[in-house]
Amino acid sequence: RSVWRQSKSKEHAIKERLHTDLHAIKEQALTTPTIYLPFDTVYYNKMNHLVALVTANFPYATEILCLSMAIQGSMTVRKGANSKKSMNWFHAFLKSTFTAYSGAAFTNMFMGRPTAMFANDIFFGACVIGFVIVNYLPMDIGYHFFNTFLGEVLYTVFSQVFRMGGVTGFSDAAYAAFKDSASVWYPTPIFGPILFPVALGNMGGFFMKGFDAYLENGMPWLFQQALACATFYHFYAHDVDGYIGQTVRGVVKPLCIVFMTLMGADEKEREDDVLFAKVIVGIFMLAMAVVRMPQFLGPSYSPFTALGGILNNKKSKKVNVAPKSSKSKKNKAKKQ
Repeated sequence: RSVWRQSKSKEHAIKERLHTDLHAIKEQALTTPTIYLPFDTVYYNKMNHLVALVTANFPYATEILCLSMAIQGSMTVRKGANSKKSMNWFHAFLKSTFTAYSGAAFTNMFMGRPTAMFANDIFFGACVIGFVIVNYLPMDIGYHFFNTFLGEVLYTVFSQVFRMGGVTGFSDAAYAAFKDSASVWYPTPIFGPILFPVALGNMGGFFMKGFDAYLENGMPWLFQQALACATFYHFYAHDVDGYIGQTVRGVVKPLCIVFMTLMGADEKEREDDVLFAKVIVGIFMLAMAVVRMPQFLGPSYSPFTALGGILNNKKSKKVNVAPKSSKSKKNKAKKQ
């Protein structure tokens, strides 16, 4: 009888442990939007479709976003350096690849992590497929489609969602790596979780153009965008104990609850600071990508232009102080 009771108690303990583990897995699946589930399963079923888009919460998100980035890189090269299709195919392919994925190829090395180009087959596979679509489909149909307004909107929107995931994901990774080694002056690491995603977004400019050529005209738009979005996301989502994060949440939280309610969030999602920060960053980046298209305000537009004007020194007008030539003096004397 004692043996039977022991076996029953063990069986009950195993069932309790299994139930707890399954509950934990279910909670993680419901609250972690970075894991992509099969075609018919999404995380925030009741929430707005805009939230699903900017949080990459839709079927086959990884494949679609990676392919969109590859198509955008290939289109950039095809419309620019290879407009006459005079480049060697291998040259054009690598240029297209690094135009799209320099950040994914090199930035992780700063953190001692393997590059995504080697660690994930989808990245490099998307580069191959995207390059073929843009350059080698019959009658050049791929290039002609993505050169239309509809095609440009499609790859612009999805590639920007990819970048939004890079900003928030790399900020999360840096915070997780440095959160236990904050300085004595502030309880939360400040610069690492901001600069790491900034480096991700600008690695392509440095790699393709060089340091001076990329920065000679001031702060590039990708710097402005990544710096603003990573700063807001980091302090709102990660800075729990610091006065900056507490102040930002104290000001924004009432608006957050109203906004997330309008987006169809339930009670738990309305209180999720990380989810709200991702949604706001995603909507801002998506809006900027569309607004800065050539058909609208153009790539020179920046909402931070006024701030840049304050920080930059005003350019003084060039004054020609060269001495007048003897010929000009003679001509002046003749006129007199």
